Amino acid sequence: MYLRTTKRKNKDGSTTQYFQLAHNERHPVTGKSTARIIHSFGRADKLDRESLVRLCRSIAKVCGVEVIDPLDN
Repeated sequence: MYLRTTKRKNKDGSTTQYFQLAHNERHPVTGKSTARIIHSFGRADKLDRESLVRLCRSIAKVCGVEVIDPLDN
């Protein structure tokens, strides 16, 4: 699994970035690797950062590592 970033170009020329949790799987017929989207976090500029930090800490707890948020004071 990995955090996937996709970009889309808007009519005004600006770009919008999206974050998704993805997993690569082999297509049963072609054998090619395809990304399967597990969860879409939405637009990067409207992202709920705190919920992502909580998710990171939850995963880290299971793995026995510590997540240090540089924005924590």
